[in-house]
Amino acid sequence: MPTTFYRQARTRASLLAAALLAAFAAVIFLAAPAHAHDELVSSNPADGAVLDTAPSEIELVFSSELMDLGNQVIVEDAAGTNLAESEPVLTRETLVQAVPALGAGEYKVNWRAVSGDGHPITGTFSFTVNAPAGAEETPAPAVSESAASPAASEPAPSASADPAEAEPAAEESGVASHLPWALAGAGVGAAAALAAWAIVVQVKKRRGTSA
Repeated sequence: MPTTFYRQARTRASLLAAALLAAFAAVIFLAAPAHAHDELVSSNPADGAVLDTAPSEIELVFSSELMDLGNQVIVEDAAGTNLAESEPVLTRETLVQAVPALGAGEYKVNWRAVSGDGHPITGTFSFTVNAPAGAEETPAPAVSESAASPAASEPAPSASADPAEAEPAAEESGVASHLPWALAGAGVGAAAALAAWAIVVQVKKRRGTSA
């Protein structure tokens, strides 16, 4: 009789240990995406963009709502001078920094934001301006109809910044945001399978003992 009691107690302890292990694994895998910091989803201008007209503001869009605490956007010219004279304006997950009239040249943006979990995040990107803000195109001299050639009458293709440059960063961000959830699902499945295996083993042992 005592032997049977001890066997039952040991079986219950094993089942309890397997259940606790499964619960612990589930908590670990589900907590990973919950503690992921926010990240920059897109920016306007985009990183590496070449603009025909200088922007009047820099817009940063993040993956989630930021904290209105210590956010900063620095816009540097080629000499390293910060041209951002005011504080950035935060609207949920969007941070906007006004800039003065920019001349032609390359500019570097250094940003700092506070994630929704209170963790500071930083980053940098650059863009190039071909023409200063407010610049107007010089009208071409009039050409008489007799002197106009067929090639001159064809409109020249306009150059513009390629919006496809910002697409790869957005796609990578989407894949990175879904990866933790896939790992969490795999971890929960593995933990559940481990608990089920432990229960089956204990049941077989119990049947063998009673037989």
